Amino acid sequence: MQDQRSNRRSLLRAAAVTAAGSAVAAPALGGITPAQAAGLAASGAIPWVGKAGSGAPFIADDAVGAQAAINAALGSGAQQAVYVAPGEYLVKGPVVLYGRQALIGAGPMATVLKATTGFSGTALVTTPAGAYTHSRQCVTDIGLEGANLAANGINFQMNADPTTYGPDPAPWLTRVFVSRTTGDGIYLGGTYAGGMREFKLTDCRVENAGGWGYNLQSSDGFVSGCSCQGSDAGGYLIGGGNIKVWGSKVYGTGTATTAGPGFRLASSRATVVGCEAQDVAGNGFEIVGANCTISGCTADSTGWGTAAGATDLNSAGFHVAGSAASIEGGSFQRANGGPRWVLGVGANVAGMRTALYLASGVNYVSVRLVTGANKPAPFQRLITGTAGANSSISVLG
Repeated sequence: MQDQRSNRRSLLRAAAVTAAGSAVAAPALGGITPAQAAGLAASGAIPWVGKAGSGAPFIADDAVGAQAAINAALGSGAQQAVYVAPGEYLVKGPVVLYGRQALIGAGPMATVLKATTGFSGTALVTTPAGAYTHSRQCVTDIGLEGANLAANGINFQMNADPTTYGPDPAPWLTRVFVSRTTGDGIYLGGTYAGGMREFKLTDCRVENAGGWGYNLQSSDGFVSGCSCQGSDAGGYLIGGGNIKVWGSKVYGTGTATTAGPGFRLASSRATVVGCEAQDVAGNGFEIVGANCTISGCTADSTGWGTAAGATDLNSAGFHVAGSAASIEGGSFQRANGGPRWVLGVGANVAGMRTALYLASGVNYVSVRLVTGANKPAPFQRLITGTAGANSSISVLG
């Protein structure tokens, strides 16, 4: 009995302190804290997963991968929450979340699931295969390390009408850190109308994905306080209609051979507020869908500049290819700014060529941008292209 009490006390302490000894931050938008989850686990209210000797009821075994213990704790369909104690856990397959299930860690740098040799599957965390009808999954306070073996950190697909809490599957992803995937860091989609419709992404981060940082092929979602660094295809692919993004940032995306824009609004009715694209090897913001709104956003030194293969087409602060768009913000090149390390070029080569690019045929476009008096190399012009007669365009600089 004494050993069990000691293990529970250790679990509570571990949840409150990271490996470096610093406190795990409480969530900014409510919900359960890592320490609260640890308390529930220690009391036996929810199952928990730990390493050998931890006293956990579900023990992670590196030989078969920690996903086996986590999936066993979750079960196959029942409403359930599982806490994974601090530590790095090797996984050889995906953790599968059914409807109304929650995967909770001690913090995105405290609890880490890492793909290892022999990994089989698409993503580290996924939904069941096929036309399942579950909804309302939750992933919070956990790190997902693809190790260049897993295609995605999270891959949630909705392929049928939800039987509970419909019509919106509405998963929650909060304080999730995804790194080194071969494909998109976080991918939300499906053949059901709207996919993972009304998803909520809060305080997440993706680094060094082989595809997009966030591939959002689901509609009516919300993205808040997220960041992306160094993803090859780009930062945020907003492919579902009516998505709202605010207070998020991207930098260092793209490769030396492929442009990687910061934000691509590929579907209609997207709204992006207070976001920034900085030093990306591609356009800062690309508006492709109709009826999109960008407000209070900044493009900082985005584009290929005068590097090999560079044109105004891939080196704009704001690239407008969709009509009925409203855009307001700042678009500038700072001295020595730009994705030099991505393109492998020296100073004053990478970066923005034009503050605004208007594709042929766009109309009903309202643009209000400021770029300022200083326009260091490789900046060349304020505006490239023209908009239709029903448009109002202003770039100050």
